[in-house]
Amino acid sequence: MKFKVANINCQNCANLIKNSLEDEFGKIEVDLNVMPRTVEINITQEKLEDFKKEMSDLGFEVLEEL
Repeated sequence: MKFKVANINCQNCANLIKNSLEDEFGKIEVDLNVMPRTVEINITQEKLEDFKKEMSDLGFEVLEEL
């Protein structure tokens, strides 16, 4: 799944997401070349709400699924 995400500004933000969430959710790709930034993750529907909450807790709002 791919999502538009707010508040990702730099590589440090991308690293924070990866370091904080990859152990729980698996490989995460952050595209810093588009605005708003996108996050791609292979996730089940059951874990989707947990992922969105964890992103929000880190300060990144999931805007929409692409």
